[in-house]
Amino acid sequence: MLFRRSRAQGAARPTPAPLPRVEYVPMSLAELAVYERVMLHADERRRIRRPDIGYSGHRQETIGRLYRSAGAASATEPDPEKVRIPLQKASFLALEFAIYDIENYGGSPEIAREAHHLLNRFNALLGQQRAVIHMGGTPVFDSDAPAPVSVDHPVLPGWQ
Repeated sequence: MLFRRSRAQGAARPTPAPLPRVEYVPMSLAELAVYERVMLHADERRRIRRPDIGYSGHRQETIGRLYRSAGAASATEPDPEKVRIPLQKASFLALEFAIYDIENYGGSPEIAREAHHLLNRFNALLGQQRAVIHMGGTPVFDSDAPAPVSVDHPVLPGWQ
């Protein structure tokens, strides 16, 4: 016996759900240096206080991706003071975990304060995203897109 599908059955395909929008906020080169210091300090504290957990290279991979973006951003913006590196909103969670590790495994209170400041600044920048393009798979802000309005924040020692 031959079964045929009616046209109505074939046409009633569900539409796929839209992909979630990836949100990026701008990070300066000075903020990247602080981000790296926070991540490495958190790794060190966790490794010293909890050697049973084992090694996780996730933080080093994130830092590596950010430095690749910094290199690509530097190619589009010659002034190092104006270079802005796209940081995914998902990377905020890594910063939150780093703060947890620093605070719970006897880390430096100064680095914990810097990490909290950085996290607060990045959260304040949400909603001011710019268009992101990819250069060889590395995200950089589109130089033709308008820059977001600057968010005033207190300057920590050593920051520009």
